[in-house]
Formats: sequence, structure tokens, C-alpha cells
Amino acid sequence: MPGYMLQKGIDLVTRGVDEDEEHNYEDALRLYEHGVDCFTYAVKYETRSNEEKENIHNMCLTYMDRAKKLKEYLQWAKGNKPVKVHNKGSNRKNSDSISKDSERKKLQEQLTGAIVMEKPNVRWEDIAGLKGAKEALKEAVILPIKFPQLFTGQRKPWRRILLFGPPGTGKSYIAKAVATEAGTSTFFSVSSSDLVSKWLGESE
Repeated sequence: MPGYMLQKGIDLVTRGVDEDEEHNYEDALRLYEHGVDCFTYAVKYETRSNEEKENIHNMCLTYMDRAKKLKEYLQWAKGNKPVKVHNKGSNRKNSDSISKDSERKKLQEQLTGAIVMEKPNVRWEDIAGLKGAKEALKEAVILPIKFPQLFTGQRKPWRRILLFGPPGTGKSYIAKAVATEAGTSTFFSVSSSDLVSKWLGESE
């Protein structure tokens, strides 16, 4: 028997399909998005088997793809295609500011050197335990990459997660798993000494 949120998601997308067939595209889009929200909650809190999670993920992909097409159509129909505006004056001002700030330039060079060029090869299943940390990182990092349509408007992913604990508890290992699962994202390996202000000293 499906959980409450899973059943609610199924009901919502079913209504969305009905509205879609009646060409009520705005209502269909809203119902699809709410349905996917329910599916995402169900994956995190209501499902246990990997097979069930995979089935829900597939439903998410199906209805998110349809929602994306509806959104593009509605934008086209209203003549409101998003246009990127480049503020050349602001960019030039920022560029001048950066060139004058030697400390900021030095920090940028340090951070550039902190980019991990070699992609790790660690998967979630390679890490024993740490279920809560893995779920939190999936929600904060992986979901926004795979399902960007979920995080629009006021709905935003977490921006920071602190992993803490004594050495040897898997913090670095799980960070490598995030870098692997995140695909083409850029992964930084930064120590505290890379970020220390000159007013506090140049090293730890």
C-alpha cells in the first residue's frame, strides 16, 4: 500500500494529465510540479526498497519532462521568453575592483589550485552507514542537478552542509562520493589555511 505522500503525488499527476488533455496547461503544470514534490518527499521518507525508489524516480522524470515542455510552451505563448541581460558596465566595474585588490586575486589563485582535476570514483554504495548524511547530501546536491525544475521561485536547495566528527569517520570519503555522483560539477579541496585572512596570519 503506497504511503500518504506517494498516493497524494499519484492523485495530483493524474489530475494533471486530465487537465493536460483538456488543454488547461497552466493547471496541468501546477499539478505536475506539486505531484513531483510529493514524489520527492516519498522517496526520502516513505520508501525503503531500491526498486520502489527507482520507480518513483522514473515517474518524477516523466512528469518533470512534461512540466518543462508545458512551461516552455506557456512562456512562448505569452511572449515572455526569458532573456539574459548582460550589464557590461557592472562587469567592467567588478573587473576593475578585482584587478586592484591583490589579496582577493591571491585568494582566487589559491582556490583555482584547489580544484580537483581528477574525478573520484567513489559511489554511495561504497560507503557503509552514514545514511542520514547521504540522504541530506543527495537532497542538497544531487537532486538540484538532476531535477533543476523542482528548485524554482521560492523553492531553493540547501546551500551549506557541515560534516563534522573525529578523523576516520568517513567525511572525506563521502565528499568524494558527492563529487562522483555530481557528474560535471566542480569539486574543490580547500584547507582552512587557504582561506585565512592576512590580518590573522598567512597559515594556520
